[in-house]
Amino acid sequence: MKYRSMTRRTALKSAVGTALAAGGLTWGSAMPVAAAAGGGGTFRDVRAFHGTWEGVCDGRRARLRIVVAQEAPGMPHTVYLTFTDLERDMTYIGSRREVPAGARDIGTVTLSGAAALTWPSLLVHTCDTDVLSGIGSSGGSGGSGYPMAFHRSATAPALTQNRPFRDFEDWCGRPLGRGRYLGSLDGRRAQLDVDVTMAGAERRMVFHLTDLDRGADWYSQVLESEVRGWGPGRQRNPLAGVRMRPYWEGQEPLRIGCLYWHGRNAAYVTGEGVGRGDRIGMTFVRRTPLNTP
Repeated sequence: MKYRSMTRRTALKSAVGTALAAGGLTWGSAMPVAAAAGGGGTFRDVRAFHGTWEGVCDGRRARLRIVVAQEAPGMPHTVYLTFTDLERDMTYIGSRREVPAGARDIGTVTLSGAAALTWPSLLVHTCDTDVLSGIGSSGGSGGSGYPMAFHRSATAPALTQNRPFRDFEDWCGRPLGRGRYLGSLDGRRAQLDVDVTMAGAERRMVFHLTDLDRGADWYSQVLESEVRGWGPGRQRNPLAGVRMRPYWEGQEPLRIGCLYWHGRNAAYVTGEGVGRGDRIGMTFVRRTPLNTP
């Protein structure tokens, strides 16, 4: 197949970007847009990102529309994004060019709108391509990250309401007890339990992560006195850089890059880990009551 001229390539990118901004690009478009590879299946290629996604961005309701375009077979893809903060009625657009076909992470994306947003990571889950998770960054929040969790619009669960995050005690609830979260570990069913136990005369928080589909378990713990000395941003992300230990012999540790509580809604936790050399997306929703006083 002959390559298109630069004029046509430029026109294609401009047309797709304009259509995204206007909300006018649909599944029936004549543009060379790749079909979605999703349907809750196993990841095959970057086309799994294509579609409309509903979810939360740091606890606020959000919508994400993604178009994956390719000019000709064998050429890299271009990913166009339209992100809408539904609670604040703000829309941002951006794109990432020359994305390899096998990319599960779009990579760093800059979106423009009322302000500039930077997303260092947007990861599709390997075993369920109806789930996306990611981490954004903002200088306005002290340079800390903010988590994002999305489901393909046809499979998106209803929003779970809760109050904003307060401090580390929200992990377990007040009085300190147990917090239980259910969700996705790279597309597999997973559970996160956070308990308070005693270490001598001192209390500690124990994080227990379970891959329910494969029967794998990891744990990590941190002393309450240590957590109390952290600032609010670090208390939202207590396992950053931690290697969670396996419960069973023969399992590998699971390194946590981040595991963030959503600042605006204490029902949601999203993060990313590394196991067997592969990046793993994680997103959870709280299932135990969180006291509101």
